[in-house]
Amino acid sequence: MKKLNPVKMKDWEIAEAAEGGMIPFLKLGRDMGLKDDELIPMGRQIGKVDFARVLSRLKKAPVGKYVDVTAITPTPLGEGKTTTTMGLVEGLGALGKRVTGAIRQPSGGPTFNVKGSAAGGGLAQCIPLTPLSIRLTGDIDSITNAHNLAMVALTSRMQHEANYDNARLAKIGLKRLDIDPQRVSIKWAIDFCAQALRNITIGKGSKMDGLEMDSGFQITVSSEIMAILAISRDLKDLRERMGRIVVAHSRQGREITTSDLGVAGAMAAWMADAINPNLLQTVEGQPVFVHAGPFANIAIGQSSIIADELGVRLGDYHITESGFGSDIGFEKFWNLKCRQSGIKPNAVVVVATIRALKMHGGGRR
Repeated sequence: MKKLNPVKMKDWEIAEAAEGGMIPFLKLGRDMGLKDDELIPMGRQIGKVDFARVLSRLKKAPVGKYVDVTAITPTPLGEGKTTTTMGLVEGLGALGKRVTGAIRQPSGGPTFNVKGSAAGGGLAQCIPLTPLSIRLTGDIDSITNAHNLAMVALTSRMQHEANYDNARLAKIGLKRLDIDPQRVSIKWAIDFCAQALRNITIGKGSKMDGLEMDSGFQITVSSEIMAILAISRDLKDLRERMGRIVVAHSRQGREITTSDLGVAGAMAAWMADAINPNLLQTVEGQPVFVHAGPFANIAIGQSSIIADELGVRLGDYHITESGFGSDIGFEKFWNLKCRQSGIKPNAVVVVATIRALKMHGGGRR
């Protein structure tokens, strides 16, 4: 690998150069104490970890120090939490500590819009950059499909109930839910900032083309399924939470869930692989889990509990990151994520840049 000069090189150039010297996925896993049957390669450089096998084996292992990285309320382009997270992982690694990191998977919306990827910067990056930024191992694709499967089940049920009487519904094994088309709680999912699709009308055409109603698209990472991935403890827990998703209300005001539609199990099947965390690495070769990516302004804003449970058992230090600023991301980390996981942080790092301090004081960005 050629010498990296962060002053003269762009972030992507540093990442590209560092990728030539990456530790192969299987060796990375073995070096952090994982067994071959606990590693799921998805190419030479990246893969997943079979968390259930690992946690079963290490359930009595000592727990390492748990550190969260948060920030001052950020400027529009962020404050460098991921850069700080990667820098801490690399610094502790340079000191000879067994260290792991955990960050969220970037959404296609910000990646292809203004902010770019969420890999860090300079010499403090998570690599390989392109797979991290685009698709990775398909977790967001799985969430998109699981979410849209719920919408297919919902709109199909509404179509049947509009066209069939109670006797015919009973003949095909359905009970009328009397869903109110004005009180549908979810939209279709796509992992882009597609403003033109936020508000649309569906079901135009004949009665075979569905029930005509207002609908739209939401960005995939805003799906409740993404938030469920972040807080689930295992596949059984994920399946139970999946069945409690409220998709609409009846005309009588009753909540309609994915369990009412009979689709929760099929949605969970889409998530059977996605629940295993992805394993990547820093520019300097320390392991980093990349798993889940819910926004903090509308959801929990954290990487997964599963990734953190693995991290604290596999290293002396585990560095995780809260989304957005401390007023929302760390608040949800402490009051939601820590309560769900039962893991308490030993330290918290708050990133506060001069740029943000100036902006908070009324100065220019």
